Amino acid sequence: MPRILFSVLSLFVLFFIYWPRKRVVPQKLLARSREEGQGLVEYALILVLVAIIVIAVLLILGPTIGNVFSDIKQVLVNPESAGNEVLLSASATRTGMDTGNDVVVSISVASPTTVTVTDSQSGKSASVSCGGSCSVTLLGVGLNAGTITISGSGESLSAGYSAKK
Repeated sequence: MPRILFSVLSLFVLFFIYWPRKRVVPQKLLARSREEGQGLVEYALILVLVAIIVIAVLLILGPTIGNVFSDIKQVLVNPESAGNEVLLSASATRTGMDTGNDVVVSISVASPTTVTVTDSQSGKSASVSCGGSCSVTLLGVGLNAGTITISGSGESLSAGYSAKK
């Protein structure tokens, strides 16, 4: 019994000796730790703001940047084609205000060349010598929307046309 009493008494003494007391912390240390925390929050807010700006710029300029990388890839894959594009642009429209069965293809080229125009729907094609700009009419292409492929000088372009109304 005295052993138990001694053990309990020892525990109480140790408990009261090591009882956490209110520690006095100098105000300088408190102010310093608050300032460090404030600086961390400021850096986090700046980082979030920069991330939002980068996302907005990428959303706005993303397609343009993608086109630049595609052009760079094309030049890396085929170095001879750098700046030597012959086929500049093409458009395809259905005749008769979209009620006709024929398609007129307008083509612009940088230098005189022979181009071949092929319809995806009917499989019809036509070849024409083109210098500057020219147009080709494909007859009886069908009722549905389709795509015209223009090829010449090792290059190709495509243009779509609407379904017949």
